[in-house]
Amino acid sequence: MKLHEKIRQIRRERGFSLKRFHDRLLDIFGKKALRYNTLYRIEKGLRDGRASSLSQICIGLGISLKELREDTEEEKAGEVGLIRKRDIPKQYVYSEKAQAQIVSDLDYPFLGLRLVLEPQGETKLEQDPVELGNFHKWVYCLKGKVTVIIGASSYSISKDETLFFNSCIPHSFQNNTNKKASCIIIQNPKHI
Repeated sequence: MKLHEKIRQIRRERGFSLKRFHDRLLDIFGKKALRYNTLYRIEKGLRDGRASSLSQICIGLGISLKELREDTEEEKAGEVGLIRKRDIPKQYVYSEKAQAQIVSDLDYPFLGLRLVLEPQGETKLEQDPVELGNFHKWVYCLKGKVTVIIGASSYSISKDETLFFNSCIPHSFQNNTNKKASCIIIQNPKHI
């Protein structure tokens, strides 16, 4: 069974029409709820569910993501993953001096990023949604020196040093040096 088929099956077992289920998500998440058209496309298999979308669907259905993925093709396909450099799935450009590449499989419950900061490069302020749960980031510096601003505090890490924090706190990444810096960031659970 495919993931979108299982979502539809569980929704029907719970006695929700698609419209009633969407209304339930609106009650729970307000303005941040999935749009009806997005929910429709996910259920029809026309659109892959991002982690944040699947998280909302699971909360609305009263099940865990593990339960949702159980016995689906997506669960079986995601047991072992290998991503070659040429197959890096997505790149996010903060600015000309700050880019991130997703280096993990998009079906996995965590998100792996490689962040590259040119001299004086920085990311925008980020904050994972506290209303969707507890999110954490683990940062491993590969090269140079990366400064992480978390709330009102600043932490600098150099090559082979790590930092971890609750990513529901506003945060950003900076390179305040004149040399290129890079790091690996693991976010758990995944939120894009």
